[in-house]
Amino acid sequence: MKLKSSCYAWLVAAVVLTACHGRRTYHHYQTVDAERWAMTDTLRFVPEHIEYEGLYVIGAGARVNDRYPYRNLWLVVEKRTLAEPRTAHRDTLNLILADSEGAWLTQGVVLHEAEETVDTTRLKADEEYEFLVYHIMNEQELKGVTDVGITLLPN
Repeated sequence: MKLKSSCYAWLVAAVVLTACHGRRTYHHYQTVDAERWAMTDTLRFVPEHIEYEGLYVIGAGARVNDRYPYRNLWLVVEKRTLAEPRTAHRDTLNLILADSEGAWLTQGVVLHEAEETVDTTRLKADEEYEFLVYHIMNEQELKGVTDVGITLLPN
Protein backbone atom coordinates (compact mmCIF):
# COMPACT_ATOMS: atom_id res chain seq x y z
CA MET A 1 0.00 0.00 0.00
CA LYS A 2 2.87 2.36 0.80
CA LEU A 3 4.36 1.77 -2.67
CA LYS A 4 1.02 2.58 -4.34
CA SER A 5 0.62 5.87 -2.46
CA SER A 6 4.24 6.78 -3.24
CA CYS A 7 3.66 6.16 -6.97
CA TYR A 8 0.42 8.13 -6.78
CA ALA A 9 2.26 11.08 -5.16
CA TRP A 10 4.85 11.07 -7.95
CA LEU A 11 2.13 10.94 -10.58
CA VAL A 12 0.31 13.92 -9.03
CA ALA A 13 3.59 15.87 -8.82
CA ALA A 14 4.35 15.13 -12.48
CA VAL A 15 0.88 16.28 -13.57
CA VAL A 16 1.14 19.49 -11.53
CA LEU A 17 4.59 20.31 -12.94
CA THR A 18 3.43 19.61 -16.48
CA ALA A 19 0.36 21.78 -16.01
CA CYS A 20 2.48 24.70 -14.81
CA HIS A 21 4.72 24.53 -17.85
CA GLY A 22 1.83 23.89 -20.22
CA ARG A 23 0.74 27.55 -20.13
CA ARG A 24 3.87 28.65 -21.96
CA THR A 25 2.87 29.21 -25.57
CA TYR A 26 6.32 29.84 -27.00
CA HIS A 27 9.76 29.57 -25.46
CA HIS A 28 12.77 29.44 -27.73
CA TYR A 29 16.44 30.38 -27.45
CA GLN A 30 18.85 30.80 -30.35
CA THR A 31 22.59 30.36 -30.10
CA VAL A 32 24.70 33.36 -31.02
CA ASP A 33 28.43 33.51 -31.73
CA ALA A 34 29.96 33.92 -28.25
CA GLU A 35 33.07 35.47 -29.82
CA ARG A 36 31.22 38.24 -31.66
CA TRP A 37 27.52 38.96 -31.54
CA ALA A 38 27.34 42.00 -33.82
CA MET A 39 24.77 44.72 -33.40
CA THR A 40 23.58 43.95 -36.94
CA ASP A 41 23.06 40.22 -36.18
CA THR A 42 19.30 40.33 -35.71
CA LEU A 43 17.70 37.17 -34.34
CA ARG A 44 14.30 36.19 -35.75
CA PHE A 45 11.74 34.18 -33.77
CA VAL A 46 8.53 32.97 -35.44
CA PRO A 47 6.00 31.18 -33.21
CA GLU A 48 4.29 28.40 -35.16
CA HIS A 49 0.89 28.76 -33.56
CA ILE A 50 -0.82 31.19 -31.19
CA GLU A 51 -3.26 29.18 -29.05
CA TYR A 52 -6.00 31.76 -28.67
CA GLU A 53 -6.67 35.44 -29.05
CA GLY A 54 -5.92 37.44 -25.96
CA LEU A 55 -3.29 39.17 -23.90
CA TYR A 56 0.19 37.66 -23.85
CA VAL A 57 3.25 38.58 -21.82
CA ILE A 58 6.34 38.83 -24.01
CA GLY A 59 9.57 37.99 -22.25
CA ALA A 60 13.15 38.03 -23.45
CA GLY A 61 16.30 36.59 -21.98
CA ALA A 62 19.97 36.03 -22.57
CA ARG A 63 22.67 33.65 -21.43
CA VAL A 64 26.23 34.89 -21.07
CA ASN A 65 29.52 33.31 -20.02
CA ASP A 66 32.32 34.75 -17.88
CA ARG A 67 33.82 36.50 -20.91
CA TYR A 68 30.90 38.94 -21.01
CA PRO A 69 32.47 42.21 -19.77
CA TYR A 70 29.38 44.20 -18.71
CA ARG A 71 26.88 44.08 -15.87
CA ASN A 72 23.86 44.57 -18.14
CA LEU A 73 22.70 43.91 -21.70
CA TRP A 74 20.46 46.28 -23.64
CA LEU A 75 18.20 44.56 -26.17
CA VAL A 76 15.57 45.69 -28.65
CA VAL A 77 12.59 43.38 -29.10
CA GLU A 78 10.38 44.09 -32.09
CA LYS A 79 7.00 42.42 -32.63
CA ARG A 80 5.81 42.38 -36.26
CA THR A 81 2.69 41.05 -37.91
CA LEU A 82 3.42 39.11 -41.09
CA ALA A 83 0.03 39.66 -42.77
CA GLU A 84 -1.19 42.87 -44.34
CA PRO A 85 -1.50 45.46 -43.00
CA ARG A 86 1.93 44.94 -41.47
CA THR A 87 2.45 46.49 -38.07
CA ALA A 88 5.49 46.70 -35.83
CA HIS A 89 6.08 47.59 -32.19
CA ARG A 90 9.53 48.00 -30.61
CA ASP A 91 10.55 47.87 -26.97
CA THR A 92 13.92 48.15 -25.28
CA LEU A 93 14.96 45.89 -22.45
CA ASN A 94 17.80 46.26 -19.97
CA LEU A 95 18.81 42.84 -18.63
CA ILE A 96 20.77 43.23 -15.39
CA LEU A 97 23.32 40.39 -15.13
CA ALA A 98 25.66 41.51 -12.35
CA ASP A 99 25.59 43.84 -9.37
CA SER A 100 27.50 47.14 -9.13
CA GLU A 101 30.58 45.25 -7.87
CA GLY A 102 30.54 42.93 -10.90
CA ALA A 103 29.26 39.83 -9.08
CA TRP A 104 26.89 37.72 -11.18
CA LEU A 105 23.29 37.81 -9.99
CA THR A 106 22.66 34.18 -11.01
CA GLN A 107 24.16 31.04 -9.55
CA GLY A 108 25.39 29.65 -12.89
CA VAL A 109 28.78 28.00 -13.03
CA VAL A 110 29.39 28.17 -16.77
CA LEU A 111 26.51 30.36 -17.98
CA HIS A 112 24.54 33.16 -16.38
CA GLU A 113 20.96 33.78 -17.48
CA ALA A 114 18.57 36.68 -17.08
CA GLU A 115 14.98 36.96 -18.30
CA GLU A 116 12.63 39.91 -18.05
CA THR A 117 9.18 40.93 -19.21
CA VAL A 118 9.26 43.11 -22.30
CA ASP A 119 5.60 43.96 -22.82
CA THR A 120 2.03 42.74 -22.59
CA THR A 121 0.26 42.70 -25.93
CA ARG A 122 -2.83 41.36 -27.64
CA LEU A 123 -2.19 38.52 -30.11
CA LYS A 124 -4.72 37.01 -32.50
CA ALA A 125 -5.00 33.27 -33.06
CA ASP A 126 -5.30 33.59 -36.84
CA GLU A 127 -2.40 36.03 -37.24
CA GLU A 128 1.28 35.26 -37.88
CA TYR A 129 3.96 37.12 -35.93
CA GLU A 130 7.70 37.43 -35.85
CA PHE A 131 9.85 38.76 -33.06
CA LEU A 132 13.21 40.35 -33.86
CA VAL A 133 15.93 40.79 -31.23
CA TYR A 134 19.23 42.65 -31.43
CA HIS A 135 21.52 44.40 -28.96
CA ILE A 136 22.07 48.15 -28.67
CA MET A 137 25.21 48.20 -26.57
CA ASN A 138 27.97 50.75 -27.31
CA GLU A 139 30.24 47.97 -28.56
CA GLN A 140 29.45 46.89 -32.12
CA GLU A 141 30.45 43.28 -31.34
CA LEU A 142 29.89 41.64 -27.97
CA LYS A 143 31.86 38.75 -26.52
CA GLY A 144 30.39 36.28 -24.09
CA VAL A 145 26.72 36.25 -25.13
CA THR A 146 25.86 32.63 -25.97
CA ASP A 147 22.04 32.50 -26.35
CA VAL A 148 19.12 34.90 -26.65
CA GLY A 149 15.47 33.93 -26.37
CA ILE A 150 11.82 34.92 -26.45
CA THR A 151 8.92 33.66 -24.33
CA LEU A 152 5.19 34.18 -24.87
CA LEU A 153 2.85 33.48 -21.94
CA PRO A 154 -0.94 33.85 -21.94
CA ASN A 155 -1.83 36.56 -19.45
